[in-house]
Amino acid sequence: MKIRVFLITALCFAFALKPKHGISPGPRADSLRLQKAMESFRLEEGLSIERVASEPLVIDPVAFAFDERNELYVVEDQGYPDPIDGSKAPAIGRIALLRDTNQDGTYDTRHEFVEGLTYPNGILPWKGGVFVTCAPHIYYFKDTDGDGRADIKDIVLTGFNSDKTAQIRISHPILGLDGWVYITSGLNSGTVTSPKHPQRAAVSFTSADGRFDPETFIFENAGGRSQFGLAFDPFGRRFGTSNRHPVMQMMIAPWELKRNPSLAFTETYQNVSNVEANARVMPISKAVTTAEFIPKLMGLSHTGTFTSACGLLIYNGDRLTDAHKGNVFICEPAQNLVQRQLISPAGAGFRSELADPNKEFLASTDEWFRPVFLTHGPDGSLYLADMYRKVIDHPSYVPEEARHLLDFESGKADGRLYRIFKKGQPVRQSRTDFGNSGQVLSALDSDNEWQRQTAFRILLQHKNADYVPDLKLLATGSSRAESRAAALWLLHHLQALDRELVQKLLQDPSAGVREQAVKLAGHVSPDEAVISGLLAPVAKDTDKRVRFTAALALGNCKTQACLEALAKIAAMDGEEKWTRNAVLSGISERLPEFLAAFRKQKAKDARAYALVMQEMGRLFGNAAPVQACQTLLVETLDKNAGEDWRVATILGLAEGVVKRNEFSGTGKPVLLALLAGTSEKAAVPKLEAFMATMNTVALRKDLPLSVRKDAVALLGFYDFQKVKPTLAKTLNTQNPPELQIETVSALTRLAKAEGATLLTQRTTWSGYTPRVKSAVVAALVSNSEFIPVLFKAIEGKAVGAAEISSNDRQRLMNHKDQAVSRQATTYFAELESGGRMKVYQAFRVKLCEPAVAAQGKEVFRKTCSACHSHSGMQGGNVGPDLTGIRNQPPDAILLHILVPNYEVYPAYQALNIETVEGNTVTGWLISETENSLTIRTAFSTEETILRKNIKTLTNPGLSLMPDGLEQTMSSQDLLNLIAFLKSSGEG
Repeated sequence: MKIRVFLITALCFAFALKPKHGISPGPRADSLRLQKAMESFRLEEGLSIERVASEPLVIDPVAFAFDERNELYVVEDQGYPDPIDGSKAPAIGRIALLRDTNQDGTYDTRHEFVEGLTYPNGILPWKGGVFVTCAPHIYYFKDTDGDGRADIKDIVLTGFNSDKTAQIRISHPILGLDGWVYITSGLNSGTVTSPKHPQRAAVSFTSADGRFDPETFIFENAGGRSQFGLAFDPFGRRFGTSNRHPVMQMMIAPWELKRNPSLAFTETYQNVSNVEANARVMPISKAVTTAEFIPKLMGLSHTGTFTSACGLLIYNGDRLTDAHKGNVFICEPAQNLVQRQLISPAGAGFRSELADPNKEFLASTDEWFRPVFLTHGPDGSLYLADMYRKVIDHPSYVPEEARHLLDFESGKADGRLYRIFKKGQPVRQSRTDFGNSGQVLSALDSDNEWQRQTAFRILLQHKNADYVPDLKLLATGSSRAESRAAALWLLHHLQALDRELVQKLLQDPSAGVREQAVKLAGHVSPDEAVISGLLAPVAKDTDKRVRFTAALALGNCKTQACLEALAKIAAMDGEEKWTRNAVLSGISERLPEFLAAFRKQKAKDARAYALVMQEMGRLFGNAAPVQACQTLLVETLDKNAGEDWRVATILGLAEGVVKRNEFSGTGKPVLLALLAGTSEKAAVPKLEAFMATMNTVALRKDLPLSVRKDAVALLGFYDFQKVKPTLAKTLNTQNPPELQIETVSALTRLAKAEGATLLTQRTTWSGYTPRVKSAVVAALVSNSEFIPVLFKAIEGKAVGAAEISSNDRQRLMNHKDQAVSRQATTYFAELESGGRMKVYQAFRVKLCEPAVAAQGKEVFRKTCSACHSHSGMQGGNVGPDLTGIRNQPPDAILLHILVPNYEVYPAYQALNIETVEGNTVTGWLISETENSLTIRTAFSTEETILRKNIKTLTNPGLSLMPDGLEQTMSSQDLLNLIAFLKSSGEG
């Protein structure tokens, strides 16, 4: 009997690994193990969770989709993670087709729809088949003979990088209202082509989300930077997620920024939720996250905060409560939970916050519960995929010496799908016949998001003009704003938009519908006067996001009325960067005309006016003819003194002009050089008087800090001898650090050796706070005039060699000037001798000695707070918050301190950019477009550099964190510091 039981168990296990095609798996679905998993859940009150399918019917589910027949396609990533030994990935990923044969709501039959894939991870139904993301390809699979197996297996797009881990790949194909299929970048890159259209040029992208036309397979970069999660709300607003950034919103598309090549703005998305150390979760399991033993993730991934955010969904079904509608849900598999956040408008975008600050929407005590994907279901429930693994982390993110301690295999025969709904909510019994025109239109007007999405897709696929009259009625007469918006887009796809319809929907009571009408207004007529008549009045809309959307649309319209509408929006909302740059993206060839229109709006909002004028100054400086720049400067100087906008305009103009070849090598300050040759004889005296005022303003402690900073920034574009006394005073430690750092930037721009001497004077140097000192070091190594002064200060012991980061030391040691290289090698040889691990090993034996956390707090303040914060202790935002590293063993913390380049997380590797002017900027890449890069520097500022101004760009793969810190403190200080980092921070 025992042998028989053993054989049955073995057969069931084998069946679990590879379910037989087309049959029900039997009774194992009601096992005690599954019951215990259900009992481990702690779900929000008033809701129920029930199993839809489980092993062996479904294994390792990472995504799934219901088609219009309610058949369920499940993406099974059984090969995940990559083999621990580095061997080739096994092709054991599958797409399972599940059917509910008795229509009881539980799936009971499985078909092997597709087999032999590597790491499939996303799926979207389309025309009776499915698109599947499986880098390097996007496939289209379809079963044409009804046997449950795909017989069409086409690669429609290829070239998505698959050279990184299985986690870092494109995923989440999702259909937008605009008819494009959007995908995440997976934080990876690629060079994409379509085998269906070999004549097309390849499209390259780097860590940016993309989109493709499902009919033509044209691929485009779409902006955003999502990892494993992408969602639309019912009005086409796109949201994404990455490990430590739970909710992001895509704001401006690359093709919109591309309209103005002189606009030095690269951002396409913003964080909606709290992120990183502030992205709190409340697990009830005892799960261990990678941050507890991985030095390179120190500060990037912490217990109690999001470490693996994925699978987000903006729920708009009808089987939870009304309070859940419009909420965003995010999976956190590493800590066994699903979080619910409330989302609300905030300016041009949105902001989200915890629905309950004390507990999660769904959490489990079962450490194997690994929720990875969420979606709507045909019945209106919230559906969830549980990969169910003992370890969800990837081996590549675990130090090699620790990988053997983790079990990456257990759970590879498991997997569950669940649905969540309001208790007592009845199940929808009848199924929609999406082949019936009446039912498909009814579904488009449903309160159930899945019904609406599916009806939209069916109508988009067919593009049947017979639906036009009913869609027009729906667009204007539906009680649901979501349905009105969807119907409007479908009329666009059917080429049936007309002016009257769009005009009416531009007055719709729903801001979301008005947004769609704004986006589509440009398609109603080829006549710009018609478009202008529709769009120009939207500048007065009561909703900020509608005005933001209008700013983007108005940039494509060249009439004077549209230009004036842009000026109105800028004056009203220009204080917010998204709307400000939306406006500026559309005025590339109309700078003087826009300036004239905008000047009429000066009385609207003083702060908005000043910020827009500063950007206008930059745009003129970047691209306008020299005479136009001269005119702007002269006209601004002629206005009444004391107005913030004048300072902002001249500062922006200087920042743009200084990068132009026309003014390099003149030997004059850039503002004086700009006035050379002007017919305005009084212009130079007026500039001198203006700058004299700036000298005074910079020192006035009664003025707002922002005003003093702008004044100091302007001094950096003037005569060094005339501003030196002022900058020497603003560098003083009695000033706020922000003003000191602005002073460092001004001295760097002036590029005089005397300025470097000011920075390195012994008394001044000893008074710098850590953050200011970081700024000074960055300045000293970035300019050829400063380097000899730095070496002199090191030789004179005013500056310690260990205070220069490894990245900067190596850059100086490898300098193209051999004299600089030799001298740097002399000063830094001991630090860069390759013995950092020996230092670590020698100190490691001391970790057993007593330490005092309270004394370590002061060491942290002096040594670490320039870049890091800890347990609420204020510090710089250059490096990660270190609160969570208390979970790491002391030797891991020691390793990170003494050997910061042992393993450097890619996001914290430093880029070195040399500009055409000869300056060097070092920092992390924050964002990029075709036109420019944005870098976060070592002193917490961000610099945007136009690509045309970049001479060289290198990535040495090193951390910005300095090594040799043990030379700046005693052994006891270091022990105390480690004790503090492992404490609660209250010592």
